[in-house]
Amino acid sequence: MSRLIFITALFCVLFTSCISRPSKDGTEANAVITIDTNTRFQYVRGFGGMEVGWANFPRTSVSDTELMYNPDTGLGLNILRIMIMPWNTDINLTMSQLVSSSRPDYYENVKIVNKYNGYVLASPWTPPKEWKDNGSTRGDGRLLPAYYEAYANYLRTFAINMQANNAPIYAISIQNEPNYLVDYDGCLWSNADMMRFFLQTGRFTNGVRGFGGGREIPSVLTMNGETANHPNINNEALDNPQSRAVIDIIGRHTYGNRQIRYSRALDHPTDPKEVWMTEHNINSGSVERYPNDSAWSYVWKLLNDIDTTIRLNDESAFIWWAAKRFYSFIGDGQYGTTEGAVLPRGYAISHFAKFAKEMYRIGVTVSGKTGDGDAISFHNFNSTIDNIDGVSAKAAAFVSPDGNTISIVMFTPTTTLGIGGVDMGRIKIQLPQDFIISEAVAMRSSWNNYAVMENIIIDNDENSTVVSLPPGNILSIRFSR
Repeated sequence: MSRLIFITALFCVLFTSCISRPSKDGTEANAVITIDTNTRFQYVRGFGGMEVGWANFPRTSVSDTELMYNPDTGLGLNILRIMIMPWNTDINLTMSQLVSSSRPDYYENVKIVNKYNGYVLASPWTPPKEWKDNGSTRGDGRLLPAYYEAYANYLRTFAINMQANNAPIYAISIQNEPNYLVDYDGCLWSNADMMRFFLQTGRFTNGVRGFGGGREIPSVLTMNGETANHPNINNEALDNPQSRAVIDIIGRHTYGNRQIRYSRALDHPTDPKEVWMTEHNINSGSVERYPNDSAWSYVWKLLNDIDTTIRLNDESAFIWWAAKRFYSFIGDGQYGTTEGAVLPRGYAISHFAKFAKEMYRIGVTVSGKTGDGDAISFHNFNSTIDNIDGVSAKAAAFVSPDGNTISIVMFTPTTTLGIGGVDMGRIKIQLPQDFIISEAVAMRSSWNNYAVMENIIIDNDENSTVVSLPPGNILSIRFSR
């Protein structure tokens, strides 16, 4: 599908009322999904991708960012993760070098995300080599405690630089993957190191104005070291009241251990934290198989990954590695992709970006049978076990903070061969009795139609509808009072 067709389709989705009433569909539903607004889970802040700063990654242009973050004519993403480079102890000099070389659109891309009321997270891969015990940016060294204050000021100055260039950020972390040994840019931190850093430096961004969600915030938010796998490296920092108090967001990655609900952050009685999944990448691992990653049948790996993050782990953000890449949202011209063109995984995450961001996740229950007459169980609907290649049908519902909008995102994965999957048949979507629908907007994606408007017929009770959900489909609906 060309970019022009994609833009036109999304324009229709967002600006056409896809609602018919009051006639009833007339087709019996084999299953009922009941949405429960009284059962409220985490606030879902949003979805996005990473702009990699290394020169061996494709440049993300202003038009690329516009395509991904425009909520009307693009994918509707709202979170951007950017790199903080370690080239000099003077971060202002580093920024000048970066913008004049491989990333000329660095500031402009942040401005676009802010223009659309999004959020920008900045992540360092290592402190400058002068402050590490190995004298190198390589990942086998540690930040020397004598330079904790210098490094905190380095990060603070980065945030000031962004603000001075009219590209303020929302949050800044202290380290990418502090528990992962690499032979490229990296830095190792122990549990105690992170606790001691925050105890010594406090909230080092105090007074540096940030921006997110369409408004200025008094200070850029702080994030822990974004763990490569299990988030328990943060336990000591969170268990200490003083260090916990100056950490605003917990970041973690889902390489290896995806299904981990981090209760230490989420369930604190007086100081709960949002948990953000700030990086994951799934590709086929070899030149011969890389073309698979831009095929429609490989979108399910991404969607199952998002489902684990949002539904099983109660996390507030999902950020994919390298938003512009042959295995990502828009192509880089490699392995059969067209440079700057939306890929199937871009259309797939757009369902969550357009229908679930800036909302609270709420309860979903199901009754009845599948379209094939099978009993519904966790094996075939909303499995409680993470499986990146699972074919269990999935559904998650969301409500806006004011209660006037309810959304549901549903999908029925197939195998990577494009076969199998659960036929959910005809499903009745039952909203709360006091939610009278005035408007409904829907988008469906399948292997041959990536983003098309869907006509929604509202039942005579004015708070339910019946839709079809065969295998290999994504269907998202937004209901307004």
